[in-house]
Amino acid sequence: MKRPPLAVRLVPAALVIAGAAVAFVHRDAFTPGALEAGIGLAGPWIGPVFLLAHVFAALVSVPRWGMAIVAGLLFGLWPGLAWSLAGTLAGTAAGFWLARFVNWGSFSPHDLPRVGPWVARAEAGGWRVVALARLLPLPGAAVNYGFGLSALPFRDFVLGTFVGSIPTAAVFANLGAAGWTDPAAARGELVGAVALGLALVALSAFAARRAGRQ
Repeated sequence: MKRPPLAVRLVPAALVIAGAAVAFVHRDAFTPGALEAGIGLAGPWIGPVFLLAHVFAALVSVPRWGMAIVAGLLFGLWPGLAWSLAGTLAGTAAGFWLARFVNWGSFSPHDLPRVGPWVARAEAGGWRVVALARLLPLPGAAVNYGFGLSALPFRDFVLGTFVGSIPTAAVFANLGAAGWTDPAAARGELVGAVALGLALVALSAFAARRAGRQ
């Protein structure tokens, strides 16, 4: 497929930057309570509207934990967890493909002497590196765009995002289902869930290494 002109590729990037500016100026409208009230007005369309809001939030770096709380507030624990993970996958995929569309082979992080070796290691780590990035307190939008600029396969990005997002999504969806909107209320549960997620990722890497030696 022929690469679109740079001006065309920059249009979605400009829209995201404008959206991020709007979200920053009106950040009070992006609190869990405010989002619950706004999305709740959608009535029977509440699910699709939540997904669209989650995609927008992922593109402009609204924290995933906030959207997980909103999911718990709107749908309850288990449906909220499912909607939260669906929104996470949709939003992170949008950021991933946005980066690839805007870049379209114009730039490779491998060309940067100090960054290239780290990018190569991340690509070799596959989905486990993505899962690790989701478990750590890193800006979600930056992670999405960064992996989009790499040569990491999309399937590894999706699998790693799904696995790495489960612990925090479960904790904050449960928080929202209980009617809480302050993330500090779940600090203890969050630490435990993230620690368990990190342990599972490390165990899977160890098992894969052992299997490769046999």
